[in-house]
Amino acid sequence: MSSKLDMAHVDKQIHDNNDTHLWMAVMDRAVRDLVALERFKREDPQVLEDPVFRYDYRTLKKWFYSHSMEPGNFNWICSLVNIDPSWALARLEERLEIGLTKKPQHSHKTEQADTPTAVAA
Repeated sequence: MSSKLDMAHVDKQIHDNNDTHLWMAVMDRAVRDLVALERFKREDPQVLEDPVFRYDYRTLKKWFYSHSMEPGNFNWICSLVNIDPSWALARLEERLEIGLTKKPQHSHKTEQADTPTAVAA
């Protein structure tokens, strides 16, 4: 196991249930949404003139950087799954860099089975 993963867990995870999986899926969706919004913003800066885009973008960024421990918030989910929020934010920022520099391929060719198609969150 890599040392990065060892640092992620604050305490040994006591339980692993469907609720934990649900909140991990919420976190995964939020990361994917932020990467997509950042890509849209980078490719077309005028998208910030759209009030709906601006609202979604700002709301999602606030969700990640809020210190709230209300159920459903970023820090609360990190606590639930025993991950240090500052570590998770650092990984998010790395993911954003990777996600923004990787160009989507618009080829109609079939991808090779050994070609990586996604970057892990």
